[in-house]
Amino acid sequence: MRAYVGDDDSMWKQMPGYFTPGTPLYTEEGGEILKGPRKLDAAKRLLEDSGYTGQPITCMAAQDFPYMKAWGDVTVDLLKRLNMKVDFAAVDWGTLIARRQQKSPPAQGGWHMFPTAFFGADCIDPTNRFIRASGDQAANGWANVPQVEADVAAWYDAKTLDEEKAAIRRLNRTAIDQVVYAPLGMYLRHYAWRKNLTGIAQGPLPLFWGVSKTA
Repeated sequence: MRAYVGDDDSMWKQMPGYFTPGTPLYTEEGGEILKGPRKLDAAKRLLEDSGYTGQPITCMAAQDFPYMKAWGDVTVDLLKRLNMKVDFAAVDWGTLIARRQQKSPPAQGGWHMFPTAFFGADCIDPTNRFIRASGDQAANGWANVPQVEADVAAWYDAKTLDEEKAAIRRLNRTAIDQVVYAPLGMYLRHYAWRKNLTGIAQGPLPLFWGVSKTA
């Protein structure tokens, strides 16, 4: 988060979950592994124990979006510090989107990971397609976790807010444990508007209908 947002801690936070802070379904259930200091030596040992033998990890990062470029640089640096070999695909967003659809092995045009972002409004509930794990979402690498899908279905079937929250707590824990994708953090943005603009509406992203200006 600091690589893009900066050192003002009021503008960002680490995310131990998949749902937007400040909304009814926000939970940190199962997110303990994403809290606290990072232990690189322990991570190196776990990597060795996993059987990793030095095969290159393909990390894509769109260079025409400042936040993706920053996160890509940090990711590649971290992987190298863990003694991993990295195939860094520093490309434009259009090329990344096209390659993201490829199911072929990374050495044959596929990929392992890429950083991206979406609005908090997308993550207020499990209608967000990035959290789905039915095996058909290219954006998260075709995650296929039946329990995640069962937890999503339980949310849809919930009759009360308490039942919704219970389903979301289970979903958050399962999705983190199975790494549907790795939530990095949440950040706020400053927006500036010229004084001669009126009709600016409050919202989760800039909304331009109803806006007018005076001479």
